[in-house]
Amino acid sequence: MLSKIMTALRGKATETGQTVVDSQALRILDQEIRDSENHLSQSKTELTRLMGQRQLNSNKADTLESKIAELEKSAEAALDKGEEALAVEVAERMVALQDDLEAERAIVSEYDASIEKLRSAIRGTDNQLRQLKQQVSVVKATESAQKAQSAVASRHSGQNSAMSSAMESLERIKERQQLNSAQMQAADDMAAEESGSSLEARLKAAGVGGQERKADDVLARLKAKKNATQE
Repeated sequence: MLSKIMTALRGKATETGQTVVDSQALRILDQEIRDSENHLSQSKTELTRLMGQRQLNSNKADTLESKIAELEKSAEAALDKGEEALAVEVAERMVALQDDLEAERAIVSEYDASIEKLRSAIRGTDNQLRQLKQQVSVVKATESAQKAQSAVASRHSGQNSAMSSAMESLERIKERQQLNSAQMQAADDMAAEESGSSLEARLKAAGVGGQERKADDVLARLKAKKNATQE
């Protein structure tokens, strides 16, 4: 059970961390691009250092070549004068310098290989950064558009909510007015029943009772009474 609880807690921490990362995605992306630009700048600085060091060794090699060429002329001159021992000494010096020259040339070749690799890496990183920045610009534009759309949708939703609330309020007012009208009508009906006017009204409507008489009814009654007297 404890193991499951710990697993759940780790899962919750991961979800929380991922939520933070998602909410700050563009800010993190911008920082990652700045970090890449810093690394690229450091690589370019290293490239210039390698190129400078390579040039120093190349200059040493050129100097050695010139020195060997001079010694070769000196050895030839010594031989021409019959100074063979001196010529041998010069030749030995030439051999030593030749070893140094080959070492310098080997170093220059190593620098050339390293410089070419670093240049290639820098070109690749430059291209990737340029493409990444272009894509980030598109992402930021899309993010801004979506935020604007979300704001419009939110305002529209709020307007709909306000309109719906207003309609509900209107319906409640109508219902209250209808209830008041019904209550007042019921009160009038109860008062009429208590005073007897309601009963009289119903009798009148049925043609029964009541104080009012139509002229024709009265006249007919009088004629009938007169006829009965004459007989």
